[in-house]
Amino acid sequence: METWGNWTFNNENEDLLAGVLNKFASNQCSLDTPKKVLLSSLATLSETVRVEISSSSSDDSDIDEDFNAVQICFPKSSADISNDEPKSTAEVVKNLQLQSACIGIALRNFDDESSFLSSQPQVEDLHKNAIKQIIDMLNAGDYDAGELFLVLQTELRNRNDVSEVIGDVWPEIVTDRARHGFCEALLKTDVRPQIICEQIYLPWFETRESNLTGFVDSLSKLIIHFPEYACKFLLVKLLMDRESILVKHLNWLVIIMQFLDQQHWCSLLNEYTNHCDGLDQYQIPVLLHLVNNCQKILNNRDAERLIGLCRNAAYKHSTNRDFGLLLVSVIRAIDLDKFLPEMTTICEQLKGVSKFLIMKALKDTK
Repeated sequence: METWGNWTFNNENEDLLAGVLNKFASNQCSLDTPKKVLLSSLATLSETVRVEISSSSSDDSDIDEDFNAVQICFPKSSADISNDEPKSTAEVVKNLQLQSACIGIALRNFDDESSFLSSQPQVEDLHKNAIKQIIDMLNAGDYDAGELFLVLQTELRNRNDVSEVIGDVWPEIVTDRARHGFCEALLKTDVRPQIICEQIYLPWFETRESNLTGFVDSLSKLIIHFPEYACKFLLVKLLMDRESILVKHLNWLVIIMQFLDQQHWCSLLNEYTNHCDGLDQYQIPVLLHLVNNCQKILNNRDAERLIGLCRNAAYKHSTNRDFGLLLVSVIRAIDLDKFLPEMTTICEQLKGVSKFLIMKALKDTK
């Protein structure tokens, strides 16, 4: 702590001024360090006054208790300190009041900044605690769905960034049941299906391809809340990848779609054909699966698009038995009276078993 220098007080206000300065000089103040530094620098900030605490007693042992000799004067240089006249008490008090006001402003500014800075760790701690609570509940398995919903809803409202919350929670979830519970809770908080599909279900699918039982079970239960989005974006994206495990195990698609009506199968078929520029071998079983589940309810627009895709691929797959089976399913799912000329043209490009299958299907359907 710096010393107070050579300052003196007059008798007026000596108890107040000497008491304050002595308190800070003796390091007895209960204020925190930044404020103490500001207040203790009062004397050095003064442009008009210097204070010296001196004893009027001849006994040095009484110096800390004796303030009778404290006086106020102008600051003086070492050369002419004895020649200057002191200012009036009123002027000195005015200067002290001005300094006090300036220090008060500085302290308030410090308080504002200190409050802002100290609030940051508190906010971060609140977020960390909420995320930990969510993760612990999910991984424990035995949790109250209503309680999880309230904690998640509050954190989403406070954070206002669902992607950030998902990024904190998702990597820490260790079971498929917990993953499903998290998806379910997000849906209840009205998180958009696009976010759930892109930031949860797609990563889940990509990281768990060796065992998709949990993924399939979860999606089959929740897809009823966003069937259109799932059919037009999520499932189409999974089915367009030739290396996708879902393409290799199309029976999983039936489980996923089990709670949806057949119209959604048609929606998925329509969207899938829209993404097909041609018809590769891996896409033929997918189309066959989709058409079979539509069960003769293809409207003319969907049928026209599908037939056009088959017509363009007929020469390439003229001897492909799987392609022949697809055409048989198409014939059974469309209004053949309207599209008979197109199907006959396709049949003429086929060879071998495929051609025989189509000719028989056309004859049986008439």
